[in-house]
Amino acid sequence: MATDRVPDRTPRPDDPVRLRTPGQPSALPDWMLNPPPARRTLGVRIGEGVAALPGVGALRRRWWAWQGRQRLRERYPNTIKVIAMLFSFAASLALVVLIYALYGNT
Repeated sequence: MATDRVPDRTPRPDDPVRLRTPGQPSALPDWMLNPPPARRTLGVRIGEGVAALPGVGALRRRWWAWQGRQRLRERYPNTIKVIAMLFSFAASLALVVLIYALYGNT
């Protein structure tokens, strides 16, 4: 509902979608409207050469599977937290015993 007595311009659900065409032709030069294809850089050429080697596709898929795996800390977060707590307790106890042994021999 418009408050300034102008008809409401919201599109209705049954109206077809139309693209707005500009009233004037574009002032851009032809090389901007239809640019040349991008040049192949040295990195692109090397990548294409490496990708053409046999077995690279399988290696890439295995690498992607390795990167997408679900780690133990994501699958069992509480178990990993308990194990980490026990490990840190054992490590700190070992340090205290080591310091006690070093100072106890003097």
